[in-house]
Amino acid sequence: MKLLFLRRSFWLKLSVLCVLPMCLLVLGCDNDDDDDDDGDLSEGPPVEEPAAPAPQEPSTLMARSQVLFGELPSQMPGALSDTPARVALGERLYFEQGISINKDQSCNTCHPIDRNAAGADNRITSPGSKNDFGPRNSPTTLNAGFHFRQFWDGRAADLKEQAGGPILNPIEMGMPDEQDVLERLRALEGYPDAFAAAFPKDDPAINYDNVGEAIAAFERTLITRNRFDQYLAGEESALSNAQKEGLTLFIDAGCVQCHNGPVLGGQFYQKVGIFGDYPYPEEFDPATGTVEETTIDYGRSEVTGDPADQYFFKVPSLREVVLTSPYYHNGRVRTLGEAVDLMSRLQLNKTLNRDEVHALLRFLVSLSDIERTTATPPPEAVQKIGWWQPPNMDEMPDGDIRYGYELLTRTASLIGPAAEDEEMRYAGNNLTCSNCHQEAGAKPFGLTWLGVANRYPQYRNRAAAMASLEDRINGCMQRSMNGEPLPVDSEEMQAIVAFFNWMTPEDTPEELHGVGRITLRNPSRRADLAGGAENYRIYCQGCHGTPDWPEHAGYSAPWEPEGAMTVPPLWENTDVKPFNNGAGMHRLLTSAEFMKTNMPLGTVWDDPFLSDEQAYDVAGYYLFFGEDVRPKMDPEFLKTDYPDLTTKPVDSPYPPYADDFPQAQHQLGPYQPIAAFYESLNQ
Repeated sequence: MKLLFLRRSFWLKLSVLCVLPMCLLVLGCDNDDDDDDDGDLSEGPPVEEPAAPAPQEPSTLMARSQVLFGELPSQMPGALSDTPARVALGERLYFEQGISINKDQSCNTCHPIDRNAAGADNRITSPGSKNDFGPRNSPTTLNAGFHFRQFWDGRAADLKEQAGGPILNPIEMGMPDEQDVLERLRALEGYPDAFAAAFPKDDPAINYDNVGEAIAAFERTLITRNRFDQYLAGEESALSNAQKEGLTLFIDAGCVQCHNGPVLGGQFYQKVGIFGDYPYPEEFDPATGTVEETTIDYGRSEVTGDPADQYFFKVPSLREVVLTSPYYHNGRVRTLGEAVDLMSRLQLNKTLNRDEVHALLRFLVSLSDIERTTATPPPEAVQKIGWWQPPNMDEMPDGDIRYGYELLTRTASLIGPAAEDEEMRYAGNNLTCSNCHQEAGAKPFGLTWLGVANRYPQYRNRAAAMASLEDRINGCMQRSMNGEPLPVDSEEMQAIVAFFNWMTPEDTPEELHGVGRITLRNPSRRADLAGGAENYRIYCQGCHGTPDWPEHAGYSAPWEPEGAMTVPPLWENTDVKPFNNGAGMHRLLTSAEFMKTNMPLGTVWDDPFLSDEQAYDVAGYYLFFGEDVRPKMDPEFLKTDYPDLTTKPVDSPYPPYADDFPQAQHQLGPYQPIAAFYESLNQ
């Protein structure tokens, strides 16, 4: 079988190297409108059906990518000798806990592939059957057979050799020797016949060599396909323009020098830290949270004994990187934003700015398995898009408009905690307006600012009064940004309004499809916080960390001004603050609708990762997993919201209410009974 990997010898002649695993999910703060007047979701002016596009030659970027990455083969090396019986046996063994010392561990424990997991357990390092933690992060088993060696240090030549190691490892599955494993299998129902069917020429069929061969046969079926594969196959629309910008940077910055070929890595060893030292070399005990400074992981040299191999590890594949946090050989890099920033500096001697980090994150999202990350599109996807043409950001004028753009995309740095002038610190948290208003407000259903100037003044239920655009901006400053109002006559307010006016060309329709948020098919139940936590771990923690890592609430690169975040925080700790409990994004349905069409970062609204139920549960989890997860507005101030309580959104998380439903139901659902009550009340 001809593999289309680029030859290792060619790439080793290139000068500087790689970006190791990176991942993303940049959730943000607030929505464009904070009650039920969030923008019209109608389809806009009628449009003619476009003619079928004429066949086109591949774009220059596509052609470059096809050469650099190639096509993922349909089979892994060695698969030609696999039989259905051998694969079926291997699958059973992959999930078999009976061959661990305490009968509580399997391959799937550390490399879960069920429940949408991507072959890694999302732990720093994994606990074994005796609850001892290994020194290295568990890599994904998806596509692993395409790698030139197995394990971080390459000590196993292939999947068969790798599969036999953890079963006998004393800190993993802990079996004392091969014979004990075979005795267990002979005693377990069905295995004698299954081995005989899988290895009919072997006597005895149950032997340790065949255990490894069967597991390897199953793992050779774990091939994923993603949106980037579709792009490489000639589908130009498989990647968004933002993802193509990230791909261009990925190539031009030099990431591709290590992460090339169909699995974007996995083809040779590389030293971690070419232009600087890796900052987390010591072993870390996840059970106690302590660092063992006397124990350093020297990587490949521990196998070869050659000091020249110190700190060399196999370059990992970037497929599924969004879903397989934390990162690096010892799992010490908690977030993908840090992984991107760290590797650009250590491996490429380059410092990427925040926009470049986000561009790479958007591209990396496209490397996620379609089966694990494809949900039902929202109802709006069946409508015609109609007119949707935001201004070209490259043509933005200087002066007020440009300054307004900077204020909205660098909020914390210019008018927040990182502002040099303390009197300019109007925003009170570490967020930037564009964390929620995606792609500087130019993304459909990304809380766009396109046409926003046409929507004001408008009546606001929250105040039961007409509100100007300046009022709306200051509403966000107080709630989403947890700060103080901007003076209406200030240069900053005038600049933001000037940018919004520029984002509303004269021919912008009053009713524009893509404004506001999509319709969520929210479940008729309370949000499942345990299920939300599980999905958060897979889809979200790669960028935002988890509450178990309080110091990693988002990520701030060392080159950011103090108080500015490269990836925004989702909860409060001593150093960072997110949106407060009065913000629109603190409402479960608002947050779920935003995630559905925008997260992980770079997700296209009509090709979502998360199902409606997943988005609903994740929103419930990250909003309400504890009492002190975000700043609090003055309760007396919140009581003045919605003078007519019958107009208060059903998912408003704070009282008072015009109904007798408990606050917990307003926070976590189910919402159908509340909605039905107000419908009958209004009738």
